[in-house]
Amino acid sequence: MAIPAYRPPEDPGLWDAFLERLEKTLKVAEIHPTTVEYLAHPKRLVTVSLPVVMDDGKVRVFQGYRVVHDIARGPAKGGVRFHPGVTLGQTAGLAAWMTLKAAVYDLPFGGAAGGVAVDPRGLSKRELERLTRRYTAELVNLIGPDIDILGPDVGTDQQVMAWIMDTYSMTVGSTVPGVVTGKPHALGGTEGRDDAAGYGVARVLLELSQRRGLPLRGARVAVQGFGQVGGTFALHAAALGLKVVAVSTSRGTMYQEEGLPVEAVLRHYEATGELPRYDLSPEELFALPVDYLILAALEGALDEEGAKALQAKAVLEAANFGLTQEAEAYLLGKGVMVVPDLLTGGGGLLASYLEWVQDLNMFFWSEEEVRQSFAKSVAKAVAEVCAKAEALNGDLRTGALALALERLNEATRLRGVYP
Repeated sequence: MAIPAYRPPEDPGLWDAFLERLEKTLKVAEIHPTTVEYLAHPKRLVTVSLPVVMDDGKVRVFQGYRVVHDIARGPAKGGVRFHPGVTLGQTAGLAAWMTLKAAVYDLPFGGAAGGVAVDPRGLSKRELERLTRRYTAELVNLIGPDIDILGPDVGTDQQVMAWIMDTYSMTVGSTVPGVVTGKPHALGGTEGRDDAAGYGVARVLLELSQRRGLPLRGARVAVQGFGQVGGTFALHAAALGLKVVAVSTSRGTMYQEEGLPVEAVLRHYEATGELPRYDLSPEELFALPVDYLILAALEGALDEEGAKALQAKAVLEAANFGLTQEAEAYLLGKGVMVVPDLLTGGGGLLASYLEWVQDLNMFFWSEEEVRQSFAKSVAKAVAEVCAKAEALNGDLRTGALALALERLNEATRLRGVYP
């Protein structure tokens, strides 16, 4: 890389992807070199060994991470991922991406990310709880509602957030709901959180349809990844009048040309962990004749080979780094609209912000009030990204990146360098 930057000791993949995006955007956005230095070097990188007593009495040691990337605009905010593929480089990349996403949505957060290299499906509930509490205990002096706020990511859920909140609260001696977001409603979680990420994708598509003339009613949609994000998006898409014709998991794709009964399919999937049937391979999803493809699985799900088979008119990244850079370049060259994760994937972060604000004030809003605030923020972000993209004569990702970097540049300039 041309930018002098931090280099993770292993698996720099997502961190390198961030640096490449940063370098490319510097060609169109005027950013002070000091800001670039800050962004190219995470503020804090923590690696922890986590000994856990398993149910058979043996001790097993897991590797955990927490990265705070930048806090120029506010305390750090980011998810906790439990997945076998978690590495320091991946975590640093996700933390940097969270910095940018918060800036796109103009939220008073910096970026962070964390995780443990583990397959949570291989643990009992008691083992998972002990691992979660040990991870929290190792970080307890580095996290907090005004320092670093944790949230759910791949492999973690409301229950894991509840254990983190309880461990932190018991350690500091008072109940602190704002140390995490995405927790159960009974512990200070916000109304409307459960489907926030999928709802956010649907709201972005709705706003773009009004600004860019994209079709909605009757438009055909394929959804890759049918978990929390993809499943709830499909429900909201159907409510908007779109026709969800295909959904897929790592096992395969369910396809129905006249449109799927989304609610029934989702109920079956939530009850069994399987789609009702598999009509196509996972890869065949990309070649279906649809208007929109939603990427709601893991990073790099659509590569250049998959992009060459694509028939969709627009691709929406509901997952971070859903497209490889080669795939995106190919699609843009073919005139396919790419809606970047920095915009489309902001629903979960926006819901986290609304939850955090309520927790700090111990004053809670109705679901209708949350939805109204949510919709207003999404509309503002879409308008600002579109305006920036048009001003730069660039695509939506260029607009989002430039908007984020300019806001971070201003915050860094105003704060200066200490001491």
